[in-house]
Amino acid sequence: MDYRADFRPSSRSVIRQLNSLITSDYVILHASELVTRSSEGRSSRGRSSSPAPEEQVLFEERHLRFISSLGKGNFGRVELCRYDPLGDGGGELVAVKKLQPNRKSTLEDFRKEVDTLSVFQCDYIVQYRGVCYSTGRLSMSLVMEYLPYGSLIVYLESHRQVDTRRMLLFASQICSGMEYLQTLRYVHRDLAARNILVANEALVKIADFGLTKFIPSDKEYYRVLQPGESPVFWYAPESISESRFSHKSDVWSFGVVLHELFCYCDPSYSPKRLYLQEIGLDLQSPSISMHLENLLRNGWRLPAPLSCPHKVYGLMKQCWAFDFQERPCFSSLGEQLETIAQEERERERERAEG
Repeated sequence: MDYRADFRPSSRSVIRQLNSLITSDYVILHASELVTRSSEGRSSRGRSSSPAPEEQVLFEERHLRFISSLGKGNFGRVELCRYDPLGDGGGELVAVKKLQPNRKSTLEDFRKEVDTLSVFQCDYIVQYRGVCYSTGRLSMSLVMEYLPYGSLIVYLESHRQVDTRRMLLFASQICSGMEYLQTLRYVHRDLAARNILVANEALVKIADFGLTKFIPSDKEYYRVLQPGESPVFWYAPESISESRFSHKSDVWSFGVVLHELFCYCDPSYSPKRLYLQEIGLDLQSPSISMHLENLLRNGWRLPAPLSCPHKVYGLMKQCWAFDFQERPCFSSLGEQLETIAQEERERERERAEG
């Protein structure tokens, strides 16, 4: 009964969903059972302090029909598939993230991402659907909801007419999703426009939790002992220099996402490009992190996007306070975004009346 006709399912889809309630194609398993079956003998030590995963749905590989490639995540590629247990072509479209084993990504790391996503229940975070095993359960895939408009970068490339009010709406939704993560004591660690997915013209969702960490109740931050390859151009100074991550380092990254949003994700104004132009180094320089930290310590910040409201850029600069204690929390940012949005609505009403 969705008001929007385009979002109502087809008759075949309804029949498939009704049949799925009485077929055995969807097998409900708890996360711990899945882990035990896929990696017998592995220790689950250290997981008790974080929220318990929800029950997980096991999708059968034989019913997943590949349609197209959607991109790559931290641990592998993402594909658009149709889950069609009835074989009638009316199955549900899903996004399937497949692990690509290599030196930097293991089944254990990928399982942590699955367990993390299965905990979240928020309108502004991509919905977890289940998991799928293949090749004798040696390979694991994460099944998520499919968001048809793709990443925020892809969306804005073809929707240059998005106005300030819509961008403020998107910013507010991202902020709300991050505030939700904070209440559960998670830090995202990879908040960027490429990891924001667009569900429709009025809704965006946070995705890609491959780098996400849980902060224990007796800690205020999480220190990464083996940083590896990191999106340093979105990182706060303390994350670059000390590998220290907290909700306030996510706030810094949120400021960078605001910058990307109000630049319409134009590659010419990407954070990486602007930083490298200022530093004067190529991306292969081994000392790039040191130069980044010095640049930020000396007060340089990403410039204001063209046509960006002054108060919005003011929010960005609040997020980019060098001292993490001086940065606002997500709830405060949300309130300020709502105030700016209200002022924008009033200005539009005045222009219409005038």
